[in-house]
Amino acid sequence: MPSPSLTLVMPTIGWDNTFCRCARAALAGLESGDEALVVFDGLPPAPPAWLLDSGALLLNTGLRQGPAAARNLAARSARGEILLFVDADVELHPAAIERIRARFRADPTLTAVFGSYDDRPAAPGVVSRFRNLLHHHTHSSHRGAATTFWAGCGAVRREAFQAAGGFDAVAYQRPSIEDIEFGLRLSDAGNRIELDPSIQGTHHKRWTLRSMVTTDIRQRAIPWSRLLQERRELPTTLNLTTAARLSAAASLLLPLALVSAALPGLRALALAIFVGCLGLLLLLNRYFYALLLQCGGPIEACAGVGLHGLYLAYSSLTYILMALAQVAGTPLRQPVWLASRPGLRRILVVTGLVLLGLLGLAATIKGLILGWRYSDTDLYERLDEWRLFAQGIYPSHRLASPEQRALPHFRTSVYLPWALPLFGALFAWGGATQGTWLIQGLSLLSLTLLAAIGWRSLRAWGRAAAWLGALAPLAIAANSNALAQGQFSIVCMGLVGLQGLLLLRDRTLPAGICWALAMVKPQIAAVFALPLLVQRQRRGLALGLILLASLSAVALLHTNTDPRAYLTSWLAVLPGFIGTGNVNSAAGLVVLARVASSLGLAAWGGLAVAALGVLWWWLRRQTSKALLEQDSAFGLVVAPKGNPSGEPWRWGLRHLDRISRQNPLALSGLCAVAGAVGFYHRNLDNVMLVPALLASWRLTLQSPRVLESLLTVLMALSVWTPQRLLDDLPGSAVVQSLIWVALGIRLVAELA
Repeated sequence: MPSPSLTLVMPTIGWDNTFCRCARAALAGLESGDEALVVFDGLPPAPPAWLLDSGALLLNTGLRQGPAAARNLAARSARGEILLFVDADVELHPAAIERIRARFRADPTLTAVFGSYDDRPAAPGVVSRFRNLLHHHTHSSHRGAATTFWAGCGAVRREAFQAAGGFDAVAYQRPSIEDIEFGLRLSDAGNRIELDPSIQGTHHKRWTLRSMVTTDIRQRAIPWSRLLQERRELPTTLNLTTAARLSAAASLLLPLALVSAALPGLRALALAIFVGCLGLLLLLNRYFYALLLQCGGPIEACAGVGLHGLYLAYSSLTYILMALAQVAGTPLRQPVWLASRPGLRRILVVTGLVLLGLLGLAATIKGLILGWRYSDTDLYERLDEWRLFAQGIYPSHRLASPEQRALPHFRTSVYLPWALPLFGALFAWGGATQGTWLIQGLSLLSLTLLAAIGWRSLRAWGRAAAWLGALAPLAIAANSNALAQGQFSIVCMGLVGLQGLLLLRDRTLPAGICWALAMVKPQIAAVFALPLLVQRQRRGLALGLILLASLSAVALLHTNTDPRAYLTSWLAVLPGFIGTGNVNSAAGLVVLARVASSLGLAAWGGLAVAALGVLWWWLRRQTSKALLEQDSAFGLVVAPKGNPSGEPWRWGLRHLDRISRQNPLALSGLCAVAGAVGFYHRNLDNVMLVPALLASWRLTLQSPRVLESLLTVLMALSVWTPQRLLDDLPGSAVVQSLIWVALGIRLVAELA
């Protein structure tokens, strides 16, 4: 039987020494009836003279499109019966092409065949040797029928290639798994593919640990996971054999066992699991580890075992995360038994709303009653601070004289100076009784306003959704604590809600005043200054800052307090007011405050300037990259479009202005989450999460997918469940913070 003619297809992106060496080796194996097509991916520079004289036809794609498009371009021009694909960094052995020719000559039913790297990689280094030997071992261990293809050194009949549609150049625009996907389609069509490890080439690619991890995750594990999820079946060859899957599971359990070994109660079990998984990994991969030992010696073999465990772990973890992401994006549908019973659905909805309403009513009544019963609440502490201020004494033990500190009602306040004059509106005429009536009355008014905002936010999805939005703020379990303690939390959020309504009507100045008044508790209101940063609202922010500065000046002048002394004093006492039992970012303020207090005001200012400088440098660096592709896990633009001048603040403010008009609720929800992970009175200030809770419910109603629904349910449970019950659950504070952070990430994706 005559030998079939071959067309060598070799894509490249450069005429470097590696390409020249590999191209010469491939061309040397061709016969007179064969042809060679070299495809430059992009616009090529002048080719070397020897290549022009070799008889190879030079093609180019014009624009960088990836190896899949380059190979397809050559295949359309090919005349040979067999298309032989060789990578530009693979140096074929002298007998490789003859072996390929012989396989097709001997078996007319064979559609495709591919080979392997040899066990003598050209690139030096432990990582390069490990990575190339892993490929060699995987291919050499699975001789025979295959369901995939490898374009590094693989051949396919031209007619079958064209019938299958070639490589998918749309889905794979960079080096990836385009050959694997092509092989699966080829196999699905009933074509025979063989893996012949005797067809070998030397790989010249140099690997580093960073390039190995990033390439494996971005260009292999992620697209491979997507491909497997689309096909909904897992082939049992090459990297997906039973042994490979068991090895992957063992690699994931190893670090978990090590971490668990630090816990005294789990140490024995964790060590047993670690030893068992390590033993299983060594047993299942003994032949590969023996190859590492043979080729590199004991040291490289030990390093290879660690690299192999790392490779298995991040590849498996990527697949798991991709599978979870697919499940999270699945549309959520009603069960058939519920969809066919509208009466039952109505009963369940009404029951849920009634229970939610009872929960809110119980929290409110309990808080109101306890607010009158006890006299050691936060309200009485504010009363003492007002009495000191009215006497011209600043409530700080570092600023007061010994005689002033001896007063029975003396205490140190963590509230900022602008709050002290505002306390007068609560206590100036009627003392604690007046303060209790005002706080509770304003809190109830604020809850009513928040309920109205919730109704308005969700009413587009029906009356039941509107009632859900109205009851969601009332059911915040921490409301009872805030009312009982005489806290300003609910009032501050009422002011923030009013600020949002005023901004929707472009009432900038009143909105700024509302924000300034809400700043009586900066841990709640500070983050909600973000909507005021846009150009059309900055007058309101300026007015609010002027109001705060004026109130602070009144407080410091009335008590004859030096501003520098006050700032040093406040930084020193702040750590004592930050609760240590909560998981939040406020703990970092403790260290910062102590350092700043010990160094003095000038040093503190220097640190602030340095921090701002670093932040500015980072923003400039990010925007100067001008990466305009969407290439992150959430599809976010990694650099601002339309901002070639590298001015991140201008682009950021324009983007903020757009989202403040289009999606103000999501922006407020993101502000709420940002503040929530930093505040420290979790059992008092949860009401600040109302915008985030409403935004999550709206996301679920807009697109009822698993991710949105799960996040919304968890978010609701995190704020509707009584804090006393949550505190009894180990790790509940961490879980709460993680839920809020997850919702914040989802809102960032929504706004972007």
